[in-house]
Amino acid sequence: MLTAEQNRLLTDVTPGTSLNRYWKRHWIPALRSEALAAGGDPQRVELLCEKYVAFRGHDGKVGFLYEACPHRGVSLALGRNENNRLTCIFHGWSFDADGNCTRMPTEKDQSFCQKVKGQGFAVREGGGIVWVYLGDDEPPKFSDFAFTHLTRQNARPRASYNEANWLQNLETLMDSAHIGLLHHDTTADANVPQAGLQLVTGNDTPKYTLEQRPYGLRSYSLRTTGGEEDYLRVTEYVAPASAFIGTTDAEAGFLIIVVPVNNTRSLQWYVYWDARQDIDSNLPDFALLGTDESDDNFAGSRQGLPNYGQDREAMRAGKTWSGVPGVIFEDYAVAESIPIVDRTREFLGSGDLAIVRLRRELMERIRQSDAGEDCVQADASDYRALRALAEMIPVGTNIQNFTNQKQQERCERFE
Repeated sequence: MLTAEQNRLLTDVTPGTSLNRYWKRHWIPALRSEALAAGGDPQRVELLCEKYVAFRGHDGKVGFLYEACPHRGVSLALGRNENNRLTCIFHGWSFDADGNCTRMPTEKDQSFCQKVKGQGFAVREGGGIVWVYLGDDEPPKFSDFAFTHLTRQNARPRASYNEANWLQNLETLMDSAHIGLLHHDTTADANVPQAGLQLVTGNDTPKYTLEQRPYGLRSYSLRTTGGEEDYLRVTEYVAPASAFIGTTDAEAGFLIIVVPVNNTRSLQWYVYWDARQDIDSNLPDFALLGTDESDDNFAGSRQGLPNYGQDREAMRAGKTWSGVPGVIFEDYAVAESIPIVDRTREFLGSGDLAIVRLRRELMERIRQSDAGEDCVQADASDYRALRALAEMIPVGTNIQNFTNQKQQERCERFE
């Protein structure tokens, strides 16, 4: 249970809040690289309750600017993308990809351009995603996850929006106990070749072990089977809101990133990668189930659909547990059911240990951010080596040693 003040601290991302400042110390995945054509239409982007615009010049360089022109506040999403500049159609002020004002037709003295500063932000591209740093200081080391070194053939980022606070979505990613319940239709289906999910069937009381890491937390979820092997599921949490989801050796790597658009809307990234083969031939079964074709917002057609199309008749007939089609939309439905949860009224049990530790970790990192301390620890983090696990292991195995060895093997095999 949190106090009302703690709940606000972890959910309110409006400008001026501690959470807003903390988020701005990280590289944030803003939109897919393919959403920006060279010389093409500028794209509106909302992050952390603030409005931006992204464009790609004819030279291929991406610019990420405040949406409002600093002259009279007109949206630069209406602007002309030409000559590697974004030009406001109101008075013709032009900005390069770095946010520098380069031309003012309404001013005789063009040196006035130099007084217009702070319009652009640092940008990196990797793994088919445009990443932006929204802070005022120098960016930390880029979080170069393994997939950021791969091309579209081996890595596929998919994005969608849901109408819930970012913390609801993040907590779901760290909650291993819900998998066999909420996602029962998938985990109990022997015809669905997703061993990483199916291995939880019949055991909804995992034992958690959590380790603090420079990047965040490592969460071990161990399920006893009563036989000679136990099921180990390891989630790697990278603060503030990335979670590597456990997969078996045969499956592709899988990462989910949650980004606050505003206090009641989230941008959620589902990233799949496999350096061994074409990623589209090894996507998990649930990756496309019920989703739209668009990788820019694959939930577009379901937004506004009551309860994501929950089928009560099928539930009453015993054909489905949740009534919601697909693992992804089951998560979305529960997150959106209460857009911002009142955590002063909750009763947490032993199955919520990972949630408790997650909140403590976030509150400590926000405190560090406010104190001017290193709340990211990027230089101490080997992002590229991160993997998550879903494995059957002999009873009594040292889970820490096993995970370290297995992750090293996977790094060598996936690279």
